[in-house]
Amino acid sequence: MGRFCRKFTLNRANVQKQLLHNEQLLDNVQEQVEGMAEVHPSIKVWRNDDRDRGSVVATIPMSVEDAHRGLMSELLGKVRI
Repeated sequence: MGRFCRKFTLNRANVQKQLLHNEQLLDNVQEQVEGMAEVHPSIKVWRNDDRDRGSVVATIPMSVEDAHRGLMSELLGKVRI
């Protein structure tokens, strides 16, 4: 490794516990996505908390995504953690 290179690895169990089950983080992401989803009534947002990880899910009918190409990518690209 070069003089200015550093290598690191993430402990999967710690990442899952600290990020994927972090209620405050998931609440924040869900709030952001729900706020941005108000641009179209067909965008549905919900929380998926399972035993392995938590996530925020947003769906949009393909016909709406086709009519507004890139809407979901733009919406999700604006989420800040």
